[in-house]
Amino acid sequence: ATHLAIRQNYTAMVENIDRWLGVLLEQVRQRGELDNTLVVYSSDHGEMLGDQNRWAKSLPFQVSIGVPLAIAGPGVERGIRSDALVSHIDLAATFLTAAGIAAPKQMDSRPLQPLLTGKARAHREHVRSGLNNWRAVWDGRYKLVRGFHPDRQYLLFDHSTDPWENTDVAAAQPDVVER
Repeated sequence: ATHLAIRQNYTAMVENIDRWLGVLLEQVRQRGELDNTLVVYSSDHGEMLGDQNRWAKSLPFQVSIGVPLAIAGPGVERGIRSDALVSHIDLAATFLTAAGIAAPKQMDSRPLQPLLTGKARAHREHVRSGLNNWRAVWDGRYKLVRGFHPDRQYLLFDHSTDPWENTDVAAAQPDVVER
């Protein structure tokens, strides 16, 4: 019952964010700027919400580090949905490209426009994240985590068979850990 009540409260908070986003977009529309505005919706972290009997953020599990990313506006094809690996770092190059400015070559940021126009399906080979003592790298199938578990140097999760990251397969797949 407690899990359900917390999830209902969280859902209500998300609904409130959605309502305020609508208010903001209506103001932009009334000012006549909607056709010239790139709208990006995302978050800085996910939420465990009781998965694996854990709460809050800051953990290397996908529900904690994965975030929504929705982009709409000029130069964005409607209805495109992508599972490509992207990072918040890519927003800088995306904004520069949308403004007609080339991203500096030394930036790690990569513009998302090829994904947003449907001209590409892939973007990065892997993405990284980390906080405090743990670091993670994910290639879309496997996620390797270092520095999180006190008794194991690495944790490896295979999202093709274990999307909830319940089973560490590092010992069984040393070649993937090494890669």
